[in-house]
Amino acid sequence: MKEKIMKIILNKNLCLKILAGIIIIIAILVVTSCVKKTEYGNSNGNNNNLGLAVEKGKWIYYIDMDDNEPVGIAKVKNNGKKTEKVIDGNIYGLNIIDNYIYCVEYDEDDSQYNLIKVKTNGKNKEILARNIDESPIMAVNKWIYYQKNRALYRVRTNGTNRENVSNKNISYYHIDNDWIYYIYKREGSQYIAKMKIDGEKSEKISKAEDNMTYESLYVKGGKVYFIVAKQNENYDSTYYLYKMNKKGSNKEQICKIDANCIYFNMQENAIYYTITEDYNEYTIKYIKYNGTGKTIIKETKASSYINITKDWIFSIGVDSNLDSVTTMISIKGDKEKEL
Repeated sequence: MKEKIMKIILNKNLCLKILAGIIIIIAILVVTSCVKKTEYGNSNGNNNNLGLAVEKGKWIYYIDMDDNEPVGIAKVKNNGKKTEKVIDGNIYGLNIIDNYIYCVEYDEDDSQYNLIKVKTNGKNKEILARNIDESPIMAVNKWIYYQKNRALYRVRTNGTNRENVSNKNISYYHIDNDWIYYIYKREGSQYIAKMKIDGEKSEKISKAEDNMTYESLYVKGGKVYFIVAKQNENYDSTYYLYKMNKKGSNKEQICKIDANCIYFNMQENAIYYTITEDYNEYTIKYIKYNGTGKTIIKETKASSYINITKDWIFSIGVDSNLDSVTTMISIKGDKEKEL
């Protein structure tokens, strides 16, 4: 009899343990489902390089060029084999969330830039904000960030709830989940600072030395990586990669990048950049965040505003008539196509 009672007790304890385990698993799944992952309309690096291209599904949407001017949005299969027109217009700053493209369009009639949204099929164009600055925009979750009169604003993707985020003279910003890390200038000095995405809790975390200029930054793995330009005696600049923690302490120089750099695109895996000595020949390179792996990807006649997708580098190049054209170059540098 005692043995039967012990078996019942043991079986009951086992069932309780299994039930407790199931409850814990369900709780974890519920909490995980409630924590929404931040959705970006384009990478921070691409947005700070004209928002020239953005990949969505099997297509890459890009700024179409003609006669040295943006003439609309087109798309190309991510294997590079098929192109289609999406919409006409003097447009840049491509971000995609859900089935909408958020971008900046120049209105020639009113001589102003407007923040617009349009479906990925080119239909249902709508203006979200008028007369904004010619500066990067960023679509993050249900908000679009843009600048007007040098101040930073945001508006809902449906055009409501327009808010002023910051009145600082921001030259570069990077959105990392609930925080904005940014570069700004005040009274002749340049700073790196951070604030919540609604503009609250703003604080400086680094001040540029007299002989250096902050160029760009990227938040990765609990660190803030940033590029500085140091002016040489001949007034050329040499560029260096630094890092610090998110509070601005433990600052250290990682490596020298290069001289004569003109465009940087800081991505999650590496930093892509272009150099030129005479503006007739350009070289696209990349370097890892630990300062190793510096590699030449491609030498070309022109490469401005480099944008990175999964397998391609998009940039503004030149055709045989030296007119500006959107080009796509494979990440390995072995393929190139004019669009």
